[in-house]
Amino acid sequence: MDTLPSLRIEGNHIDVAISVWLDAKYRRSNSTRTRDLYERVLNGFRRQLQSIGLDLDPHGNLPSSASEQELDSMIAFIALAAQGYASHSEHDGQQIAPGTYANRLAIISSFYDLAIKRKFIRCANPISDVERPKLQAFKNAVPVDPDIIAERMRKIDRSKPEGKRDYAMLSLYLQTGRRLNEVVSLRWEQVEVQGDIITITFHCKGGKVMRDKLPVSVSKSLLDWLLSHYGNLDLAPETPLWVSLKRQSKSGALTMRSVSNICEKRLGFSKVHTTRHTWARTMEDKGAKVSDIQSRLGHESLATTGKYLAALRQSDNAYALDVARAFGLEE
Repeated sequence: MDTLPSLRIEGNHIDVAISVWLDAKYRRSNSTRTRDLYERVLNGFRRQLQSIGLDLDPHGNLPSSASEQELDSMIAFIALAAQGYASHSEHDGQQIAPGTYANRLAIISSFYDLAIKRKFIRCANPISDVERPKLQAFKNAVPVDPDIIAERMRKIDRSKPEGKRDYAMLSLYLQTGRRLNEVVSLRWEQVEVQGDIITITFHCKGGKVMRDKLPVSVSKSLLDWLLSHYGNLDLAPETPLWVSLKRQSKSGALTMRSVSNICEKRLGFSKVHTTRHTWARTMEDKGAKVSDIQSRLGHESLATTGKYLAALRQSDNAYALDVARAFGLEE
């Protein structure tokens, strides 16, 4: 688990508000990566305001004698500035994807929600009335045919250390449906070995803790890798499960970028989250209940899982073969 960042308390009320907000976000997600993203987005927006002599607090940008109408105008101006910042790249000014735009607005709005609730800022949330783009849920969720996955996994040469590691790690992604960081960050203290069976405790999104009991075949591939690399299982709790085998960083834990590269090399796609999509679709195809899939995915509601599974099926057409035949498109 990531080390809790220290909470800054120096500076003006906006600095303190940002520190409290970032600390709250970290405690909820247990992810420094999420915390860093939130900090980067809010600081980028704040820099834009400061470049024209303003700051995040609408009241602080006005004299104490300002009227309610002037305050409303300042709130509206900050909302427009947020829209401009959220919709364009800081580097080249090009428009960004709707999903990124909506995410940035959500992050900025989240700060204002907390700052207002904790009374660091005393006004309405400037982002509350900003129109967000309507996004298609899970539109990028595309599974891969399990037969293709199986064929590519069989091609991994497990007689070599790199093959043992890659096969074990990818097997874990495909077997559990866990997210990229949840697997790559695994340490020995999260592994429980009972004979030929391994149970892994995952630290998941939203601070959830989930356990997966692996089948014998996946357990053995993991044990094979660990024993071949470390020589025994008498390991320190903080020992990483996945390490680089390059000579210059032989003892270093794999990075998420390295895992993406391994996934592309072995399975043909670099977006590791595709293994999660493939796992969920395969679970459904094998007859798993939606409630079981929801439980393993860690979704809060059945509705979310239903939308997710529907997105995974969106390319299916039960009448596709009949249509092909109608147009004489048979083999």
